[in-house]
Amino acid sequence: MADVFPVIPEELPAQVAESIGRSPEFVFHEDGRSGSFQLIDGALVERQGIEAVKQWLELMLRQKPGAIPIYRTSGTTQPGVEAVSLDRRVPEGWIFAEIERNVRETAAFCSAIRSLDSFKFTRVRRGVEVRFTVRLHTGESEEVTTFVSE
Repeated sequence: MADVFPVIPEELPAQVAESIGRSPEFVFHEDGRSGSFQLIDGALVERQGIEAVKQWLELMLRQKPGAIPIYRTSGTTQPGVEAVSLDRRVPEGWIFAEIERNVRETAAFCSAIRSLDSFKFTRVRRGVEVRFTVRLHTGESEEVTTFVSE
């Protein structure tokens, strides 16, 4: 049976985004696992620029690597954060280092992102709140906060 979604090749040439596109605004509900697209008078609300990149990061970091067919790549690196890295039996420093590695690998899929820095981790309930600064090729920067859960 053929896959519905094409596999994204891993070896794409690195490209710098001259401009940042737009995306429909998606807001997560209180449970943090579901959400909805925002509508005003039946029309989708759009995010542009750094807000679109922030939303892309939040959506990607909620994914389990390789779990969603549309986000799969042909290489060994998949966007998302591994849930096994949240095991409470593992030292917290290792958990945070693994999450940071997953975040950096995921960010590499977005051509608008130049770098990530200033990582801060806070254990919350059954997961970790991750804060970091994203810097774009356009010169903009913004703090991103997302929740990584088991």
